[in-house]
Amino acid sequence: MTEKNRDQDFLQTSDQHLSISSQVTDNPSVKPLPDRIILNSVWSGLDRKAGAIIEFTARQLRVRASTWVIGTVGLMLMLLLLATYAEAMVEGIEPVDDDGDSEDWDEDGYPLGQERKWGTSDWNSAEFPGSGVFVSDEWLNWNQADHTGNHTYRGNAVITSYTWIGTPPNSQNKGWAQVGNFSDCTEYEEEYDLQIGRSCLTSSGDIRFNGLIQVNGTVGVESEKWYQYLEWGEFVGASDTPIPQDPRSMYIDEDGFDIDVASGETSQGFDDDGDCIRDWDIISSRPSNSEFIWEDYFMSDSNRNGIDCDVELVFDEEGNLISIEADNMVDEDPSEDEFVLESLHRGFVLAVGKVAFLFLLGIFIPLFLATGLIRDEMASGTMYYLIGKPIHRAEFFIYRILGFMSISAPYMIVLALLVGLVTSFIGPGDSLFRFQDLTVWLIIGITAALVLLAYSTTFSALGVISKKFGIYIAMIMGVWEFIMAFFSLLTSGQSKVAWLSVSHWGLEMVNSAALIAWPDSGYYDIIGSGLFNSSVVFSIFWNEPVIVPGSPVGSLLVSALFLIFYIGVWVLIGQSFLGRREID
Repeated sequence: MTEKNRDQDFLQTSDQHLSISSQVTDNPSVKPLPDRIILNSVWSGLDRKAGAIIEFTARQLRVRASTWVIGTVGLMLMLLLLATYAEAMVEGIEPVDDDGDSEDWDEDGYPLGQERKWGTSDWNSAEFPGSGVFVSDEWLNWNQADHTGNHTYRGNAVITSYTWIGTPPNSQNKGWAQVGNFSDCTEYEEEYDLQIGRSCLTSSGDIRFNGLIQVNGTVGVESEKWYQYLEWGEFVGASDTPIPQDPRSMYIDEDGFDIDVASGETSQGFDDDGDCIRDWDIISSRPSNSEFIWEDYFMSDSNRNGIDCDVELVFDEEGNLISIEADNMVDEDPSEDEFVLESLHRGFVLAVGKVAFLFLLGIFIPLFLATGLIRDEMASGTMYYLIGKPIHRAEFFIYRILGFMSISAPYMIVLALLVGLVTSFIGPGDSLFRFQDLTVWLIIGITAALVLLAYSTTFSALGVISKKFGIYIAMIMGVWEFIMAFFSLLTSGQSKVAWLSVSHWGLEMVNSAALIAWPDSGYYDIIGSGLFNSSVVFSIFWNEPVIVPGSPVGSLLVSALFLIFYIGVWVLIGQSFLGRREID
């Protein structure tokens, strides 16, 4: 058949078709077909070939054993971390006496904090609140044998004559020699020494004593007894009634932090337990004593800012907290449940977000699943059939990545939100649920998805560039990213070398999220690690955003835009090499 005859047949057939169509149209009994319905869904903006490749890739990954193994390992890792976290939160932290004023060093039943208020020594069991204090006026020199007078004597000595012997104060019996109904000295006591608080009659009729005693008479030492000594003075501050002992728990967590970083005030803090202000009338009449040498050197303005008993906050020009310097005994004993537990909670959130999501899952999921997205199809020969339809190779690269992300991105975001829900419910705080933490977890999930996309495009492109060595190059790059991630943590993001890695920009997004949700993060970092070493975990894993100093939102957006730019560059590289590579 000639070309002309074929054209004539085509025209005749077309005329017949048109006539039939017109007859059908003119027939009023036949209804026209409805317009094509376009589903308003996510896939409506993509053409059929995109949907086919994306669905094919997702189905491919869903049936792979490696996908389920990696997903299960990630889930088990999170469950293990959550179990450890829940145990720590439920058990809580045992209260710690940070300033040590609940100790009772002399074991007299009065803690150091109470003895400090009364001005008594916690190293001498004979001195305690209400017991009074012996103030020495003079002592017996080496060339003196005795002293006569009406005094309170302290020593290991002998009363040779007296007109009056007083009784100990009502609130005091420790360290005072027994008076009345004196017993005879034993042979040992006659020849050697007495215990503190003991008194007895010698064979010559003298009264030997060791301790405190009130006497109006003559008191001296025996020349052959080298261990004897004597001093005299007055006993002041004794209470008529015994002073009740404070419980030790009263001096634990009694002086918490009274700081509001958001206020911007440079002088803050309050001495809740009064051990810096020391406005204690009960010791105002106590004379100075060298035994309390720490009182003479105590400074109520140790931070030297001109304000007594406060906490000085130093801010930089951009309003960022630089340092915190408290006066001695101000805000020195916070509640561990309020501060340390909060620090541990925040440290756990950042540690899981950075190490588990960004470092481990963020690197290993694309390394094992995304490197062969294109390379495996090229090596097995199925690539020829996949692009046999009208699909451009560059489009094929993008569609394969999107198929991978349709499985991995929801996994990361949902996993992050699930962990966030658990920690927000059982985390410390007065409220039932920590809503501000969801901001951090949501950004962690989005950041993990962006990091996944960045690594998947990189590793897939490396697989296209070299079918033989691509996987090894990807592994080397994974090690590089892992090292740079920890290097960024150790240098607080200040090292420009770490900026050459994807992990740094992911960490920057998480740091920005932490500062957005917890504006007082700098305060927890400085005061926790600088004063009590109580927020080590938080201080290790939190760093101030450095991309846009002073603006966490700016740092978050810039980091996200850089990751998107990085992804675009590697997509172009992968498309370029795939377009020029021969298909087996």
